[in-house]
Order: sequence, then structure tokens, then C-alpha cells
Amino acid sequence: MRILVLEHERDAPAGLLAEWALDRGHELTTLAVPDVERWPDPRGADSVVSLGSDCSVHASPELWIGEEVAFLRRAHAAGVPLLGICFGAQALARALGGEVKRGPALRPEWTVLDSADPDLMPAGPWFRWHEDTFTIPPGARELGRLGQIPLAFSLGASVGVQFHPEVTAEIAHGWVRGLRRQLAESNIDEAMLHVEIDSRADGSRERALDLFDRIHGLWGAPAAGV
Repeated sequence: MRILVLEHERDAPAGLLAEWALDRGHELTTLAVPDVERWPDPRGADSVVSLGSDCSVHASPELWIGEEVAFLRRAHAAGVPLLGICFGAQALARALGGEVKRGPALRPEWTVLDSADPDLMPAGPWFRWHEDTFTIPPGARELGRLGQIPLAFSLGASVGVQFHPEVTAEIAHGWVRGLRRQLAESNIDEAMLHVEIDSRADGSRERALDLFDRIHGLWGAPAAGV
């Protein structure tokens, strides 16, 4: 499978997704989105994955955000399977008719989902780090939530997850170091967050690879609802 990865920042790479692709024999191509001058035809890939970003789908002024939303909409309409991760899930939700808005608080933590479909979306724990949230797009199926916050959905072969299955402990620790001011403004203890990251890191690789296998299985199924 040829997988096109939309990377928005160097410190938010494909991580465990890249390990999964290599291990399963998939071809992974990375597109540095902020530098895109001309978006490719999404039909040139067998699937597309949109990664995380510090930017906001609804609040940031960068022009590429709207361009990416339009690209994801075209890809979905063409029947190309999609996976949106965190910011990528918000962009995908917007592309499919959902809304993106500011959430109640910054959320950097391990989360166990209330899964509506454990066969596709295991409960975790999964690491999440986000300020914005999305609504489930019209016609989509909610796959998981925490309280009042939707955290995963699918529509046909398109899947969005408001958490980071691709993240390694090393990547997450790098985010903490790079976003100290943001954490301090939200009254989040940096030292405790480092401890939290390590507390459930064991098994995260196995959980991630298993989730990617499950999503890949959905991608191989008929894309009902496209």
C-alpha cells in the first residue's frame, strides 16, 4: 500500500506509524504540508494520513489549513481511505461537514476511551494532547469518547482519532520541552507530565501497531458511506 503522510511540523513525525508501515511492507511518502506549492491528486495514493499540528483548524490564519481540508474532502470523495490524527482528525471532521471549536482545556494525558466499537477502536490507553475538539460529521459513526468529548469517528474508510497512537515517549517528551510556556499558561506541571508520559508508555507500541492493523482492515473493506 502507498501511504501519503501529511506532516505539519518536524517534531510531530509519523513515529510508530512509520514503524508499522515498514514492518508491514507499506510504502510511506511524507509531504511537508506548510511547504506545499501544488497539492497532488489524492488518487495517486492508496491511503492518506494527516498528522498533528500546533495550528488550529478553526482559529489559525495559515492558508494551507483550508487547502488541506479541501484536499481531504477530495480524497474522501474519490474513495481514498483516510486517517486523521489529532489536528488531522479535526481537519478531516471539518472536511466531512463537522465542526471544530475550542475545547474546555488543554489535554496532555493518557486516556482510556469509552469505545463504541472495541473491535475497531480499542479503549487504550492512548496519549492525547489537544485544545480543540470536533463534532462527529453528518452520517459518520462515533467510535469513542471521554465524557462529553468525542475522540474518534469513521465515515466509510475515513477515520479520525483525537489522540496520538503514533507518538513515542521520546516524541512526547520533546513536545513538553518545546511547549513549556503553553503548559505553564495552562497550569500544567511539566515535571509531572514527564512522569505521566512514562507511566503508561509500556505497551504503547504494541497498541499502536494493533490499531493501525485494524484501521488497515477497514481500509480494505468496501467504503460504504463515501
